[in-house]
Amino acid sequence: MIETNNDKKSILVFYIVTLLISAVLEGITIVTGCMATVLILMWVPGIVGIICSRVFYPKKQALGIKKFKLRYLLLAILIPNAYLIPSYMFSWLILKDPTIGVNELALKFTNGVVLDIPGVSVLFIAFIPMLLLSMVTAAGEELGWRGFAFPILKRIYGTKKAILINGSIWAVWHMPIILSGQYQASVNIIYGLISFFIEVMILTVIFCWSRKSSGSVIPAIILHATHNLVDQSYLQPLSTNANVPYLSGEQGIITILMGILIVMIFGVAEVKE
Repeated sequence: MIETNNDKKSILVFYIVTLLISAVLEGITIVTGCMATVLILMWVPGIVGIICSRVFYPKKQALGIKKFKLRYLLLAILIPNAYLIPSYMFSWLILKDPTIGVNELALKFTNGVVLDIPGVSVLFIAFIPMLLLSMVTAAGEELGWRGFAFPILKRIYGTKKAILINGSIWAVWHMPIILSGQYQASVNIIYGLISFFIEVMILTVIFCWSRKSSGSVIPAIILHATHNLVDQSYLQPLSTNANVPYLSGEQGIITILMGILIVMIFGVAEVKE
């Protein structure tokens, strides 16, 4: 009973403090248009989670920063590619988008410097250092949402409700920036909000599956970082058709369908428990 009360108190404090601080930073971003505050915003859940873990669970590794099996590292890199790459390929095919081409994308990576190696080699070489950089920001979110919050929600409410609460709050947390037109603004706002919410819920199932199955938050960080990197730095820049975001990416219907397939393969056990 004491542990349950502590869980309820800690999760309430975590979400209230996280959302209040986030609201202030989102307000500043919307009013000033300064996107630098978004980098701070992405670390709010993590910082609050770290503080709450020290206050409420001083003798436990409440954030899940632990060793994990190699297969979870491989899956964390492969899974986002498995639902993103096919969805973009289908959208390019449907919309007859020629894309800018791999070599042109490689020039963006090298700031226009032409290297004496194929463009595809540049993209492969750049992947690991760019992934590490992406993990810096992804960690700010995952340490809070999946590292700290999900296991506590699971203890209190069970897996299904934990995923629903975790994903819903994570989705709503993004909404002010989306509504302001400063994030994911390439589609109709109503369609965008609905599709984004659905995709975030799908990602939540996958990320929570990773957190629980591996016993560590690190694979969830890598999953999140890989998703952001592949979508925002590789596939979005390749596209040239303005309608691609309706089909692929964080608001794309094909990506949603591919994500559901991945959930059926990897996340179904997490939902059924």
